[in-house]
Amino acid sequence: MHRRNFLKTPLATAGAAMLGKAGVGLLIPRMAHAVAPVQQAGVPGIALNNGIKIPQLGLGTYTLVEDAAASVRVAVESGYRLFDTAQMYGNEKQVWEGIKQSGIARKDVFITSKISTNSMRTPPQKDSIDKSIELLGGEYIDLFLIHWPVKERIRETWETMEEYVQKGLIKSIAFSNFNPHHIETLLQYAKIKPVLNQIEIHPYHTQEPNVAATRGYGIAVQSWSPLAQGKVLNEAALLNIGKKHNKSAAQVTLRWHIQRGLIVIPRSNNPAYIAENIRIFDFELSKDEIAAINKLNRNERVIPAADPDSFTW
Repeated sequence: MHRRNFLKTPLATAGAAMLGKAGVGLLIPRMAHAVAPVQQAGVPGIALNNGIKIPQLGLGTYTLVEDAAASVRVAVESGYRLFDTAQMYGNEKQVWEGIKQSGIARKDVFITSKISTNSMRTPPQKDSIDKSIELLGGEYIDLFLIHWPVKERIRETWETMEEYVQKGLIKSIAFSNFNPHHIETLLQYAKIKPVLNQIEIHPYHTQEPNVAATRGYGIAVQSWSPLAQGKVLNEAALLNIGKKHNKSAAQVTLRWHIQRGLIVIPRSNNPAYIAENIRIFDFELSKDEIAAINKLNRNERVIPAADPDSFTW
């Protein structure tokens, strides 16, 4: 099914009504009914190496600011329980506001945030971590990441994050955009083992060597930009597979991530797409279909400059 056809379905229509035509600045009443936990929403939980479970699919919020709260509310209603934000996104407050307005209990959601490169470079890093905790409800953060491997600041930042785990203010710590050599170095001094590596993964950049190496350390892998910022949605191979399953190219791609055992966080502020992206647990790709998607790999990043070994921000 193409995304435009999904827009005609009852679920998409209801989502659009909730978010409003513009999708920005509209208040949605607090839900009066109980919100279903992760298992009832159909999203599997992945056990991290510290025993904590993380939903395998969540909502990414990169670039969402004014529309972040509304998007989070729609996502909660659609069954999402994992929400990914970051200091660099400038939307931690809005993400928390959306969670509050949804009426869901704090214990029933999993919130991820990340320390910015600027915060890593301007110690004490705890100042920015304290602010993130405050913006995200003031109790605790489920998962906190080093966003990018800033040279000469990784160890200092990691050791600061470990202190927050010991205080119970952060439940798990991990990193994003780490290559295997970054992981190997960090493990030499880490007192608390990282639980996850969030890296760019999509059919045009499958990252198989990095995924294998990360898992070899007992660390889970999460995909950011899982749809290559929409670049894969017109890919013929994905559209053809989608026709066989009555699914969109986006749903096929997200299912490919799921069947690779990856945790995935597609971003959207469109209520129809938010609802569509979670409807991927009612079909399964064959081995041949997965192999066909794997062959699309070009080792091509969405942003060429987003190389963990040479980024400039």
